[in-house]
Amino acid sequence: MTQPAPTPGAPAEGLPLLEVVDVHRDFDDGHVLALRGVSFAVHEGEFVAIIGSSGSGKSTLLALLGALDEADKGVIRFRGEDITKLRDPAGFRARNIGFVFQAFHLLPTLTALENVQVPMFEAGMAKRDRQRKARELLEIVGMGHRLDHLPAKLSGGERQRVAIARSLANDPGILLADEPTGNLDSKNSHQIMELLEGLHRDKGMTLVLVTHDMEVARAADRVITMKDGQIASDERAANLTEEYA
Repeated sequence: MTQPAPTPGAPAEGLPLLEVVDVHRDFDDGHVLALRGVSFAVHEGEFVAIIGSSGSGKSTLLALLGALDEADKGVIRFRGEDITKLRDPAGFRARNIGFVFQAFHLLPTLTALENVQVPMFEAGMAKRDRQRKARELLEIVGMGHRLDHLPAKLSGGERQRVAIARSLANDPGILLADEPTGNLDSKNSHQIMELLEGLHRDKGMTLVLVTHDMEVARAADRVITMKDGQIASDERAANLTEEYA
């Protein structure tokens, strides 16, 4: 008998998509303890916000989750595979991880359509297939009318929409967003969060988002609060208090 799909935000069951076990990360020859024994899990279809003040370790943690950096101690598993021991981190990222950054990181000499195609080169897709998929993704994020525009001709909100389309290019298993509204005004920030919430709600996208903004965090199902490199709390967004620092 076919089981119904899990409702986004419902309690997760089964093996986690992402599992973090006793992770440590130091800098400056051990003088800066960025992460100190962090452990948690993210299940398929969850929307998790990681919140905390500057220096709390949240962005360092996101970099480890996306195999952009290596832990000094501990284990990080993605679908059961320990990604702290990858031989090809770049290949792993290309196949499994979608990234959205505060600074957009669009290539300035490429159009919106071309920027979205960049991750597809790793997958070896034919030109016609790349262009078709890039158009579809730009339509999804509301940028179908700006295909041939360079980043300099786009607003901050439009650039972030293109960046989100690019993050979905290779059908990632998880989307990691690092302060995705940090460079945007309140109107564009609200629109980008509506877009991310829609991807989670309508497409079942697993999303881990780092932010210092309490209102952004409230959009998630679950909120992990970081303080001094450790998890201070892990709770449903509905239970959030006004202060986290």
